[in-house]
Amino acid sequence: MDLISMMRVFVMVADKGSMASAGRDLNLSPSVMSKNLSALEDRLGARLLTRTTRSVSLTEVGHAYLDRARRIIGDVDEAEAAVSSVTNAPRGHLRITAPSTFSYRHISPHLPVFREMYPDVEVEMIISDNELNLVENNIDLAIRIALMRDSSLISRKLASNPRAIVASPDYLKKKNKLIHPDDLVNHDIISFQLGSPYNEWHFLIDNKPKVYTAKGMLQLNHGDAILRACINNGGVCMLSRFVVGRHIAAGTLVPILENFLQEDIPIYAVYPSGKHLSPKVRAFLDFLIDTYGSVPYWDEHGDHNCDAAIRASK
Repeated sequence: MDLISMMRVFVMVADKGSMASAGRDLNLSPSVMSKNLSALEDRLGARLLTRTTRSVSLTEVGHAYLDRARRIIGDVDEAEAAVSSVTNAPRGHLRITAPSTFSYRHISPHLPVFREMYPDVEVEMIISDNELNLVENNIDLAIRIALMRDSSLISRKLASNPRAIVASPDYLKKKNKLIHPDDLVNHDIISFQLGSPYNEWHFLIDNKPKVYTAKGMLQLNHGDAILRACINNGGVCMLSRFVVGRHIAAGTLVPILENFLQEDIPIYAVYPSGKHLSPKVRAFLDFLIDTYGSVPYWDEHGDHNCDAAIRASK
């Protein structure tokens, strides 16, 4: 048993909080896991974990050792990846995560093309609207639609993300005029649930920024649910262009208050700052950038043009 292998076992057990779960991830039997941990503790002359039949927990020494072990493993992985990037084509298991609304429309449809281009890369995508910890969840790359504040992550902008205020043509025919943000008080608003940052609509009125906090009689917790309600004449909503683009192009939704709107929370690809970009990650990142283009296809023609983007990438 080499030291790095023992350290990998220790870090995985600490992350999972369970010998069984860590063993499944590492594809190691319980006896091999136990031997690695015992050998590491014997080498250090200290107990790193307190083990019971149901769980494991870090000792004080274990907490101190964990951070250093992570850094050492990261350095080893980075050194190997640096050599791999020069000598190897993209291959191996690629683990990515992305929010649901974006992944359904603009990642999943493109994955078959990526697999055709890189048949030796196995892709696993975790669809989650929560910001998962990339290190703890062994994620290579995450798609985030937010202002980037985490300095431990490296971010690369994939596309702009303008939002649009929309309503159905039938709804607008039946309701009062809506030509100024002040007119919103006379309209039915479809909003996210109370407290969501997406309920803050940013306008520029007379060259001054103004924030309108949307609070609808209809409050939903998912963009697709809001979209369906809006198409079915439920009221006025604000959603990303990558969601409503095709419906605007088809005429089933009408953009309004465009001259006042100031909304763009970019779409980023992020990865840990201490992690060298492996060939598989770099290939996927470059693939997304090439697919979306400098002006994303959903901004030009609506997301129905996804099919054209897929054909063009082949």
